[in-house]
Amino acid sequence: MDRKEYIKGLFLGSIAFVIWGLLPLYWRMVAEIGPYQQFAQRIVWSFVFVLVILRVRKELGHFIKLVSNRRNWSGIILPALAISVNWLTYIWAVNNGFVLEASLGYYMNPLVLTLIGAVFLKETIRPLERLGLAFALVGVIIKTLHYGEIPIVALILAFSFAFYGAMKKKSPLKSLYGLGFETMAVCVPALGYVLYSEGIGNGIMGNLPGYFWFLIAISGIATAAPLILYAESAKRLPLNVLGFLQYIAPTFMLFLGIFVFDEPFDWVSAIAFGLIWIALMVFSYSQYRFLTDKKKTAIELPS
Repeated sequence: MDRKEYIKGLFLGSIAFVIWGLLPLYWRMVAEIGPYQQFAQRIVWSFVFVLVILRVRKELGHFIKLVSNRRNWSGIILPALAISVNWLTYIWAVNNGFVLEASLGYYMNPLVLTLIGAVFLKETIRPLERLGLAFALVGVIIKTLHYGEIPIVALILAFSFAFYGAMKKKSPLKSLYGLGFETMAVCVPALGYVLYSEGIGNGIMGNLPGYFWFLIAISGIATAAPLILYAESAKRLPLNVLGFLQYIAPTFMLFLGIFVFDEPFDWVSAIAFGLIWIALMVFSYSQYRFLTDKKKTAIELPS
C-alpha cells in the first residue's frame, strides 16, 4: 500500500466524519425555518450541488444517460426513502434537543448493520460480534428503563442508516451518481414543499434576511461533500481503519450535546453510553482479528 495514499485516505476520511459530527451546529444555525423546511431545502440543494459537481467533472451527460434508463431506478426508491427518513429524523432531533440520542443512534449503527446482515443477507455473526451486540442491547435497555420510554430517535437513525447501507451494498452506481439518483427521487416533493411554504408566507422570503438563502444553500455542500470525501477515503483505507474513523462523528455529537447544547447527561446515560462504547470496542476488535487473519478472510470474503 502506498504510504502517501494511505495518509491521504486517513485525512479525507477524518475530515468527512468531523463534518458529520459538527453538522448539529449548522442545523441549529438555520433553525428559524424549522426541521421540515430544513429537510426539504437539504434535498433540493444537495441535488443542485451534485449536478454542479457532475458538470465540473464533465460527467453530467453520463448521469443523464443513467437517469434515462428505467432499469437503473429499480434499486433507488427504497434507499432514497431510507436516507430521507434518516435525514428528517436527524434534523428534527437536532432542533428538538435530542442530539445525545442522535449520537446514540449513530454509535449503534454498525452494530445494527451487522444484525441486518445476519437476518436478511444470511451473513455470519462471529462470537465477539454477538458479545458486542449483547452489550449494546443492555445499554439500550438501561436507557429505556430509566427514562420510561424507548429511545425512538436513536433506533430510527440506527436502523434507517443501516438499511440504507445494506441496500447500497449491492448498488452498481458510484457514490456520487447514487446520491444524485436518491436526491432526484425525492426532489420534486421537497421542492413542492419549499414553494408551498414560501407561498403561504412561512418560508424565508419576507421573514428572514436575504443572506439566509445562501446559508441554507450550504446544506447541499454539507450533505454531498462528506459523502464524496468518504468515498475517496474508502478507496485508500482498509475496512478496519474506516470502522474506527466512523466513531468520530457520534463522538463529536455527544460532546456537542453535553457541552454546547446543555442536554441532560446523568450517570444512567453515562452507563448506557459506556456499554455502547464497550460494544463498539468488542465489535471493532472482532473486525480487526478477522481482517488480519488472511486465511479466514480469504475463505469468508466473496471472490
